[in-house]
Amino acid sequence: MRTWLAVLLLLAATVAYAQMPLRDFGVIWSRGAPRVSFSARDLADERVRQELSSGLRKRLVVTVGSHLKGSDRRMTLRQFGCDVTLDLWGDDYLVRIGNRSERLKTLDDVLDRCLVVEGLFAGEPKSYEAQKGGEMYFVVKAEFNPISKKQCSELIRPSTGSDPVGPISINIVRRRICRSERTIEFRSAYFKVPE
Repeated sequence: MRTWLAVLLLLAATVAYAQMPLRDFGVIWSRGAPRVSFSARDLADERVRQELSSGLRKRLVVTVGSHLKGSDRRMTLRQFGCDVTLDLWGDDYLVRIGNRSERLKTLDDVLDRCLVVEGLFAGEPKSYEAQKGGEMYFVVKAEFNPISKKQCSELIRPSTGSDPVGPISINIVRRRICRSERTIEFRSAYFKVPE
């Protein structure tokens, strides 16, 4: 029984990997960890561009995960986000990444800064030590205005009482409300971990 379960999980991981769009991905190994380069600019469709130019603060989040070939279990996770606000009086964009802020003149500059990744370390060297010689791949998820788990929990509180439909309704509503306004996901080809 366990063998069949393991085979099914491996098959599911392979199918999920195969269905995800393949993208150009640059990988350079430095000090035992990969530095990745890729573009997620297509997250910014016309609607996202209009929203970013509204003058209200918006958020772009990019998550990079590394996986072993044949597995959907994530080995490492790296995430960063940009808070973007068009300064209507200064006629430029204020971009905040972590504790740093910078001003960029055009929306294209903002998209390059937040969605074009160059040389990002994808995990610590110790995460790759046991995988030397093995094959792996990267998965990227780019999101526009994601809702955090904390915000989601605050938006939807469980109902009290013995109503059996309540928890089902909450889960359905949570799946609809607690999503990003726009999300794209893609993967890299396989890369060999240097020995």
